[in-house]
Formats: sequence, C-alpha cells, structure tokens
Amino acid sequence: MSVHEMVDDGRFSFEAFTRHPFFTEVNRWIVERVICPGRRKIVDLGCGPGAVTKLILERLGDARNAEVIGIDPSPSALDKARAAVHSKVVEFIEGSAEWVSRLVSSADAVVFLNAIHLVPDKAQVIAEIRKTLKKDGVFAFNTTFFNGAYVEGTGAFWRRWIVRAVQALRERGLDIQHSEHAVARQFLTPQEYSELCVQAGFAPPSVDLVRIEMPPESIRDIGRFSLFIEGALPGVPLEEGSKALEKGLERAMDETGVSSVPRNWLECVATAA
Repeated sequence: MSVHEMVDDGRFSFEAFTRHPFFTEVNRWIVERVICPGRRKIVDLGCGPGAVTKLILERLGDARNAEVIGIDPSPSALDKARAAVHSKVVEFIEGSAEWVSRLVSSADAVVFLNAIHLVPDKAQVIAEIRKTLKKDGVFAFNTTFFNGAYVEGTGAFWRRWIVRAVQALRERGLDIQHSEHAVARQFLTPQEYSELCVQAGFAPPSVDLVRIEMPPESIRDIGRFSLFIEGALPGVPLEEGSKALEKGLERAMDETGVSSVPRNWLECVATAA
C-alpha cells in the first residue's frame, strides 16, 4: 500500500485529530469572522468530510439564497461530506486548490481551513484563490503547522518528545536518515504568510494566534498524522514513525508530568484588493 493510499484510508490522516472539541472551536472562530449574510457565494476549499461546511451552514442560518461549494481532491472524503451534509444550497466538487479558479469564479469568500500547510507551492495557490474571488472578497485560512505554533515555554516538551521517539527507534535498531532533513517540509511564519497574501493581490491580512490546550489524546493523534511524522522523523516509514512517536510521547509526558500542552493556531483573514 502506498503512502497516499494509507493516508487516504485513514491510517495516517488528519481525521482523528479533527474529532477533538478544540478543533471545532478554532474553525468556528474564523467562520464567525468571515461568514455573514452579505457573503452569498462561499467556497469551502479542502472541505474534507464536511465538518467546516456544517459550520458555514450553521453560521448562515436560514440563508436560502446562499451558495456553498465544497471542494476537495479526495473522492472518499467527498462521499463522507455528501452523506453528512444535506442542504439544497451546498454542492460538493472534486478538485484541487492548485486550480480552484477553473471551478469557481466571483466568490464572496474562500475558506481554506487546516490545509494550507499541505500545499507545496503556497504562493501559486494563494494567487489562484485571489482569481476565484470578486473584489473585496475574503480569503480566510488557519493552520497549526506553522513556524510559531509552539507557545512560549513549551518548546522543551515538543523537543523532548522527538528525542524520546528517536530513542525508541534506535532501541528497535532503526535510525533517522539525516540526509532526509533537507527535504523535510518547511513551515512558514505568520509574516511570510502575510507577505504571500499581499503579493497575490490582497490587502495586508489580519493575523491572530488562537491558543488551545491539547490533551494527551490529541497529541497522540497528531503523532499519527503523516505530515507530522515526516517532519519530526524524516526518512522513517510512517508505520515505524507513528509507533516511535507514541512511545516517545508516553516517556515525555511521564518525565514532565504535564496533563496538557498549549499550542497556537494561526488564523488569517485577507480581503481582495
């Protein structure tokens, strides 16, 4: 089974992490700031199984003239979304962020929640989203995979977790291929995201950091996510990496005695200039 197949079938996907209550909170935070009656045509980009689409509908209330378009590259995720969301104003389309302007035009708002970190060419995708929007349209995104996600004073915990995971790998006769560090995914800073938005034709965006508390179960789930595994343990197979991260987390939490760890979510709203 390929890495993409394993991710798509849920073994190393983001889905388990999305089930924690704080995940709904960080998404609702941004939906409440972007969705309003005057914004009629709304794109839920990277909609996945439809959790954010539900929040958008909840925010719209009885807006019968609204048009909500969920777009995702995964057929299986779209099947789940269609089964979960029943509304005459919603349409789900298979497609990619890299060419969203071919699918939708003159949108009032595009929300791209918890997915921009997956995009290799962020400048190209943000420019593509700008093409999708009408003037004064709004682009909103969030992510916890960025340079600045660690709350001040918690960096030691996250580093200890990775060190203990590496120890667990070595105990099993495995090691990180250090040459792989060069291709590990780089996380952007809030300032770098802001600059990309301006370059794409947006006014300087509003940028907020929303702090949430992550219980141990959610940290364990993040350690089963392919992107996190690849970044934390470059070159290690996903199966081995997830096991090592689980063992490393147990040791790090035992040693530090923490019951939860705070983490920042980047929440960004940009208006098309």
